[in-house]
Amino acid sequence: MAKKDYVPGQIAQKSPWATTLKARIVTDGPTIGLSPSDITEVQGACDNVVSGVNDIDAANTAKEAAMGTANHKIHDAETIIRKHIKRGKTHSAYTNDIGQHLGVVGDENSIDPVTSSPELKGRKDPAGWRLDFNLKDFFEGVNIYRQMEGEAGFTKKAFDNSNPYLDTDTVKPGTRYFAVYVLNDKEVGVKSNEVVI
Repeated sequence: MAKKDYVPGQIAQKSPWATTLKARIVTDGPTIGLSPSDITEVQGACDNVVSGVNDIDAANTAKEAAMGTANHKIHDAETIIRKHIKRGKTHSAYTNDIGQHLGVVGDENSIDPVTSSPELKGRKDPAGWRLDFNLKDFFEGVNIYRQMEGEAGFTKKAFDNSNPYLDTDTVKPGTRYFAVYVLNDKEVGVKSNEVVI
């Protein structure tokens, strides 16, 4: 029976594997016929594996930071646009034809604010805990609620109008989160599923 590749397939496992190999090849390498130059080359390759994994981690962190900045930039710009167009639509000269020409007439909405509920997903981030949600191109944002160990109940942690929300506080295992949609500065709909870390 063919054996699986001994090189780990998952990025998270590659660095520990390469670090262990680099240390142990010094004693076991000569036993299996490797020359000093062979061992040096293997150790150098192990260093490159670790360095490559670090480069990937740094690139992913930079990408997430850049995406967050870009998303906030877009949202701030759209907020300005919405403010002025909303005022323009109340003007006596506004017509649906003008709205269509400007591209500021939305499709008929099939979202029910009363029954809508955010889908909350959580995962570890280098800067803290990341909570992902979807505004469905309709809601203004979400209120994030958190309950840490020892607290009697949930308290409002933040309002966020751009996915994701990042909690940079030091939190203990068992900390719980949920979210509620916000529309016209008021909470609407049903609270999300709970995320437990």
